[in-house]
Amino acid sequence: MSGGLGRFWQRADAALAAGMRWFVVGCLLGLFFLLTLGIVQRSVPSLKVPGYDELIELLFAWLTFVGAAALWREAALYRVGALDRVLPRAARRVVAIGINLMLMVLLWVFVVKGWEFASQSGETTPFLQFDKIWWYAAVPVSGVIMTIYHLAALWRLWRYPLPDEAPQVGLL
Repeated sequence: MSGGLGRFWQRADAALAAGMRWFVVGCLLGLFFLLTLGIVQRSVPSLKVPGYDELIELLFAWLTFVGAAALWREAALYRVGALDRVLPRAARRVVAIGINLMLMVLLWVFVVKGWEFASQSGETTPFLQFDKIWWYAAVPVSGVIMTIYHLAALWRLWRYPLPDEAPQVGLL
């Protein structure tokens, strides 16, 4: 890949990784704040947080799925190393490509069916009256992010021989 384009993808990867990391931290801090407020609310009955349960659901959904995408980026979400120790390098590569192609099918289902579910839900939250698509969109959005990283990993696997160590992270 040319130097300028390679640097662009590295910067884009670093920005997306940092964005996901801070997004997950923000969701976690929001949950911590809301749960703390829920405890205080028990001691001070006059203190009410409108849409408390709905906000917790929203933050938890996005925390879970964007967190999974961040782990997917780092190749830390899944990995079974038993075959790495017993198969020769060529066989490991064939097995790795097969597994990665199956994972692409899983991601396709994740994105397509997740989007169908989100776009067809038609629900609104009872108190805040927000469209639930903002909750359910966490599934296809994180699926697209995982797909981008998975395509980059598949391209590396196809183009370059398997390393002896753990898989590389990021786009390049």
